[in-house]
Amino acid sequence: MNTRDTKDKEIRQSKLYIHPEIRNLMQEIDVNVRRLVDEVRFILKYKIIFRGRGLEFEGLREYTTSDDSSMIDWKISRRVSSSKKLDKLYVRVYEEERDLNIFVLIDTSETMLFGTQDKLKTEYASVIAGTLVYTAIEVGDKAGIAMFSDNVHKLILPSKSSDQYYRVLRELSNPKNYGGKCSLYSALKTATSALDSRSMLFIVSDFISVGDDWEDLLKAASSKFEGVLGIMVRDIRDSFIPDDLGNFRMSDPISKSATCVDLDKIREKYRIETEKQEKNIERIFTKTHAGFIKCYTHDPFINPLVKWFNLWGMGR
Repeated sequence: MNTRDTKDKEIRQSKLYIHPEIRNLMQEIDVNVRRLVDEVRFILKYKIIFRGRGLEFEGLREYTTSDDSSMIDWKISRRVSSSKKLDKLYVRVYEEERDLNIFVLIDTSETMLFGTQDKLKTEYASVIAGTLVYTAIEVGDKAGIAMFSDNVHKLILPSKSSDQYYRVLRELSNPKNYGGKCSLYSALKTATSALDSRSMLFIVSDFISVGDDWEDLLKAASSKFEGVLGIMVRDIRDSFIPDDLGNFRMSDPISKSATCVDLDKIREKYRIETEKQEKNIERIFTKTHAGFIKCYTHDPFINPLVKWFNLWGMGR
C-alpha cells in the first residue's frame, strides 16, 4: 500500500470514528427500533396515525378525464354552471400537510442521575429519546430535543437533515449536560414557543421534583400540538424500599442536606407517599388531555409506548 492509499484509509477511518459512548447508545437504540419495526410494525403504525389526515384542502380546478371522479365537487359544479346542465365539472385539489415535528423534552436534572438497575434513569431516558428521534427521521419527519434542568440548556430544533440523529446522540451522551434542579415550567414554555402546531411533544422525566406552575402550560401544549405524551421514568427504588436494610445515611440530591434514616420503619409510608405523588402527576396529564405512561428502568419501554400510540391513534 503506497503513502496515498494509507492517507486515504486514515481519512475514511477518521470520518467513521464514533465516540464509544455514542456508539453504545446507538446500539441500544438500534435494538429497540428493530423491535418496533419487526415485531409491531411501529413505523407503519406511525405513518398511519400521524399521516391519517395527510392532506389539506387547497382549492378547486376543472375536471379532466385523468382525474378520479370521486374527487368531483358536485355542489360547486352545479353552482358555477351557466345553465341547468352541468357544462363544467370541478374537482377538489389537496396539498400534503407539512412535516410533523417529533420533539422530546428530556429531564437531565439531579434526580435523574440515579439508578440501582443496569441503567441510570438518564441513560434509560436517552434511549427513549434517541429511539423516537431515529423513528421520526426514518419515516421522513423532523425531530428535535430540548434537554432541561432548571432551564433549557440544550435546544436542537426539529430537522430531518442527515446529521440530526448524530447531533442528538452527541448531546445525550455528553455528561456536561446533566445535573442541577428541575423546572418543567421552563421546558414547556420553550416548547410551546418554539414549535408549531404540527408537532408531537414527548416529555421524558421522573417527575420527582419538576417545580410548580406547569399545569397550565401543559394544558396549552395539549391544545396546541397534535399530541402530548408524558413518559415517567422511574427506578424501582424510587417506588419501593427492599426488606431488611436498617439504617442508611441519605442525602437530598437537590438541597444536599443529609440525615440518618431507618428504612425499615418508613418502608410502607414511603410506598404510599410515592404512589400518591405518581398518581398526582398522572392526574394532571389526564386532566389536561395529555397522554401518560410510566416505565421502570428494568423493563422495556416499547410495549407501553406502542400501546399508547394505538390508543391515541384510534381516538383521533
